[in-house]
Amino acid sequence: MEGSVTLWLPDIWPLQKHRHPWGRTYREGKLARWEYDESYCDAVKKTPPYDSGPRLLDIIDTAIFDHLIGNADRHHYESFQDDGGASMLILLDNAKSFGNPSLDERSILASVYQCCIIRVSTWNRINYLKNGVLSTAMRTAMSHDPITPILTDSHLEAMDRRLMSVIATIKQCIEQFGTDTVLVEDRMKLSHLK
Repeated sequence: MEGSVTLWLPDIWPLQKHRHPWGRTYREGKLARWEYDESYCDAVKKTPPYDSGPRLLDIIDTAIFDHLIGNADRHHYESFQDDGGASMLILLDNAKSFGNPSLDERSILASVYQCCIIRVSTWNRINYLKNGVLSTAMRTAMSHDPITPILTDSHLEAMDRRLMSVIATIKQCIEQFGTDTVLVEDRMKLSHLK
């Protein structure tokens, strides 16, 4: 069964729509730059608002979230308007999530393996959630919902499997670039990434 949620925000909180830097083209025969340029992240790091502040790390966190839920359709995101790049990402469109639990679309992690940076807190959290902790927590969180079961066992198992793929990707980055380069303190200014 499919469903949707409508969110109304007060007029004092206007949203601004942004094109996701790792969005897909959706045109036959036309690849997005990130799909063929392995150094694409270097260009992103020089472009506001990704050249400083938390926005690039938010994109990395979003990629991990999208990979876990199987959402390969993140072409836009929102933020609060006129925030100067300081507000968090607001993820409103997760419609392609939890489709085929047998399909793990690695390209969702392109920002992760091309930039090879991650917040220390995100790294710690995903390591805490391995070994079935994620699926157990999800199962528990949804157990009292009136429409339980919301996700099938196959989807929960896919989340655990995809989490291990994320961890393997980050470990590969650490092996290549070192812990001090890959693991970024949560509040660190990102000017050192240029």
